[in-house]
Amino acid sequence: MNARAVLRRAFDSLGWPGTLGVILLLLAGAVSLSVLQPKSAQLAALNRDNLSLKTRIQQAARSGLPETANQDDMSRFYDFFDGPGATHWLDELYAAAAAQDLILARGEYRMTADHSGKLARYQITLPVQGSYLQIRRFVAQALTDVPVASLDDISFKRETIATTQLEATIKLTLFLNADRAGMH
Repeated sequence: MNARAVLRRAFDSLGWPGTLGVILLLLAGAVSLSVLQPKSAQLAALNRDNLSLKTRIQQAARSGLPETANQDDMSRFYDFFDGPGATHWLDELYAAAAAQDLILARGEYRMTADHSGKLARYQITLPVQGSYLQIRRFVAQALTDVPVASLDDISFKRETIATTQLEATIKLTLFLNADRAGMH
């Protein structure tokens, strides 16, 4: 008896449900070999990479960054804020407003220490009235002309839909050297 006859006899004895089960079993084996095995190898490689990265992070945390590189970088960072004082930067803000034909109404100003202790935060809230374009250009120019400033918040209000004038509240923070700002 040849192999073909043996297979035919086996499938005949199984019937169509058994034959279908054997085919599905063979198909599952093929899928496992062609799809799951390569993905399993990929997963193992990713797990090794993950473990390696975790180990490197833990080692870096224990040893810290090289002190000289860290000190140099931090020194350059804080030196950036060692420029002109708050008065100069406020003059730049008012000049940016004047360039857009905006009049800055009486604002709120508050000086606070940064958590690092090396920077002072000069928080400014400015009410402004003008067109959207004027206000937008003012903010863009202010952030360009005052590199130590950050825009924290801006809100707009319009009395009616037909009104072209907006009322805006602009919140900025100037970051200054704490020693020069009198915070120490």
